[in-house]
Amino acid sequence: MLTLVIGKHNQVKLLNTQAKKHGFTLLEILLVVVIVAVMSVVGANVINSQSVERTILNQAKAFEQNLIFLCEKAVLDNQALGIEFSQLGYNVFGYQQQTWQMLEPDELPVMAESVSMALLLGGLEQSLPAEPEGLPQIVCQPDGSFNAFEIRLAAKEQATHYYALSTVSPWELDTEWHAQE
Repeated sequence: MLTLVIGKHNQVKLLNTQAKKHGFTLLEILLVVVIVAVMSVVGANVINSQSVERTILNQAKAFEQNLIFLCEKAVLDNQALGIEFSQLGYNVFGYQQQTWQMLEPDELPVMAESVSMALLLGGLEQSLPAEPEGLPQIVCQPDGSFNAFEIRLAAKEQATHYYALSTVSPWELDTEWHAQE
C-alpha cells in the first residue's frame, strides 16, 4: 500500500507502508542444511583419518618402548632376548642353555585390529609364520645392541602411508612416516 505524505516545505513523498516480512525462505534454510551436512561429512572423515594415524603412532611408540626395555633387560640379565612375530602376535624369547626359550609374556601390547604390520629383515619383507616357531626375528644382545630390522605399521584399509620403526645403528632406532610405495 502506498501512502502520500506531505512534509515540510510542501514536499510530497510516497511511502510504502506495506508490512515487511520477517524470517527465511525455504531455499535459504535448505542451503544452510546442505552446507552443514557437507561440513559434517568432511569433519568426520578428518577425525577418522586422524584417529587411525593416532592408533598407528601409539602402537609404534608402545612397541618401541617395549623393545628398548627388552634390550635394557638383556644388558642387566647378561642374556640375549628376542622377539618372534607370528600371525597370532609376538612373543619374547630368552637364549638359555644354547636354545631359545619362550618367556612369560610381560603384558606386551596387542596389535590393534585396524593396524597391519610388516617386518623387514635385510630390506626384505618376511612372511610371518602362522604360529610361533621359537626363532626370534629381532634379537637384543647382552651388550644392548640389536640386529637390523624395520617394522612398518599401516592402516589395514586405505594404506597410503606407513609408520616405520627401524634400526639406524646396532644401538639406535629411528621412527618416521613414509608414503606407501
